[in-house]
Amino acid sequence: MKCMQVKEKASESWTNFYSNIEGFTYEPGYEYVLKVKTEKIENPPADASSIKYTLVEQVSKTKK
Repeated sequence: MKCMQVKEKASESWTNFYSNIEGFTYEPGYEYVLKVKTEKIENPPADASSIKYTLVEQVSKTKK
């Protein structure tokens, strides 16, 4: 399964991120800095995250 790698702070290590970010479309070959809103889902499906991620702002997009 393909996933994105994320870190919440520049000083942290990269971690795998398997959820979707509503309003964001990843383009291979770029590194992004995003502002994302998180919301707790009260009754999530058994095979899904209990957190909903929504794009607030794409701060930067850098070709890698």
